[in-house]
Amino acid sequence: MAHKERRMKPVAGTRRATSRTRADRKSSIEAVEYIAHLAREFGSTLELKQVLSNVATGIREHIDYDTFAILLLDDLGEQLYFHFAVGYSDEVVQNWRFGLGQGLVGTVAANQEVVRVNDVRSDPRYIGAAPELRSELVIPLIVKDRTIGVLDVGSHQPDHFSETHQQLLTFLAGHLANGIENARLYESVRDQASMLSVMHEVSRDLTSILDRKKLLHTIAELVKRIVDYQLFSVMLWNEETQLLENTFMLRFDERFTQKGGFPLGHGVTGTVAALRQPMRVPNVHLNPHYQRCEHSVEVRSELAVPLVFKDRLIGVLDLESTEYNAFTEQHLQMLSTLGSYVAVALENARLYEKVIENEQRLETDLTTAREIQRGLLPESGPDVPGLDIGLVYEPARELGGDFFEFLPYGEKRLAFAVGDAAGKGTAAALYGSLAIGILRGQVVKQTLDPATMLEQINQQLHKPRIENRFVAMTFGIFDARDKSLHLANAGFTRPVLVRHGNSEQLKIEGIPLGLLPDSRYQAQKLSLESGDMVVFCSDGIHEAMNKCSEEFGMRRLQNLLTEVAAKPAEEIACDLLRSTDRYIADPAASKDDRTIVVLKVR
Repeated sequence: MAHKERRMKPVAGTRRATSRTRADRKSSIEAVEYIAHLAREFGSTLELKQVLSNVATGIREHIDYDTFAILLLDDLGEQLYFHFAVGYSDEVVQNWRFGLGQGLVGTVAANQEVVRVNDVRSDPRYIGAAPELRSELVIPLIVKDRTIGVLDVGSHQPDHFSETHQQLLTFLAGHLANGIENARLYESVRDQASMLSVMHEVSRDLTSILDRKKLLHTIAELVKRIVDYQLFSVMLWNEETQLLENTFMLRFDERFTQKGGFPLGHGVTGTVAALRQPMRVPNVHLNPHYQRCEHSVEVRSELAVPLVFKDRLIGVLDLESTEYNAFTEQHLQMLSTLGSYVAVALENARLYEKVIENEQRLETDLTTAREIQRGLLPESGPDVPGLDIGLVYEPARELGGDFFEFLPYGEKRLAFAVGDAAGKGTAAALYGSLAIGILRGQVVKQTLDPATMLEQINQQLHKPRIENRFVAMTFGIFDARDKSLHLANAGFTRPVLVRHGNSEQLKIEGIPLGLLPDSRYQAQKLSLESGDMVVFCSDGIHEAMNKCSEEFGMRRLQNLLTEVAAKPAEEIACDLLRSTDRYIADPAASKDDRTIVVLKVR
């Protein structure tokens, strides 16, 4: 029995060893089957984030670990960053970066060779991202001989990972690398589609927005749809100060302002403006151009593009993020393209603001000029024995080309002029003022008969040789001693004489002043009676048009004057203006100045 017992013990041990071997083999087979299942899943889905989460959970059932991470190289191929991690602190995942050759993960990425370390404390390459870690297995992720990242697992136990673990994870890493690359391509296509949509919207709407504040808000909203930023800034170039000035800043969807600016070549934005080339900064702490601004955002990466219009610097569009490597090469290309639209839109907005500013200044100047012109024209007729004078003046614009003037002309004599400068607005008003100034100068020098006076004024107006400018004017002298009216006309509308209930146009004509240097004029003398009325109207009265493009006309004017002849001169002038207002229907739409001077013998 004893002999049998001795023979049976090794049999029992062999059975137990065989059982363990079978269990290990079964476990390895299950691990291989699971790894194969994951490989198939990589090829069937593009939602990488969920797949990586499933990988981290599933592998732990077959390969025990304390830390699991997928680190990817940035777009520049210079640094590894955590794309997915389990077992690491948030500080490490969010902020730690590994250059090629730096640490175990950097060494694997640089050499494209697996590294398995039984005790990291004895390996000088190890960097303590997880303080309690003792053993680590790092496998490169390679696509077409190009390293895109590493797969890293770690344990708190030394000598934890075996050759079998290495083989399984190496097999997994090959499929995982292809899955990551496919997902990146998918994300790239999706981002390109979003970018094309935004660019279409930009080309359709952006250049039509002329309000700069609204424009910049719209740009910020459009960019936010395809680029996740924490700080959006537009800095505009000021030619006078030679600085890039903070014009618009948006932080976490909250508008704020910041004083100061950058000269060319200073800071990231100043360098971009100087070189007129975009710049992508994955890690601002490693960039010598970066200068921290006075705001509460902890900036880690930055993207800036110049805004140029017709080789002229407009400014810089700048994005900043609290994440490292937040901006991709695609973002750079998109913003560079968008920058050309933004530059055009900002230039349009600037020109629009300039137009509005000029219009406001012009409006202020015109208001002042109108007040001055009103001050130059008599508010009412002078007090002349035996003569009742009525006046009405209504310019079509802020300034008018019509004018009138009354001047003493000897004992009991009154000189007067009613005129209409060619054109409208400021130029006509200035030319009319010139005519009044010459008239006043001539009256001070000497008292001439009306025809000679017009000849003198004509010669003076012809001297400046202002093209396409002339003045139509009637000049007259009323003598209160014999109630006579001496008139000469230079192209002004014929005056109307109303007497004994009848009206007629006085046939007094002549060439407008300023056209021909040697023009001669004829004068006519009227002997007026009590109740007689002579009315002078600029062509804005009888040429006033209704909605049917029919003129008010001289006949209607004369009929109206006979109807109101019994009224005082001022009321007659006002009645005539109101009649044309009603005829026009919309006085604000009147295309010509309207002036009425009524001389009525008492």
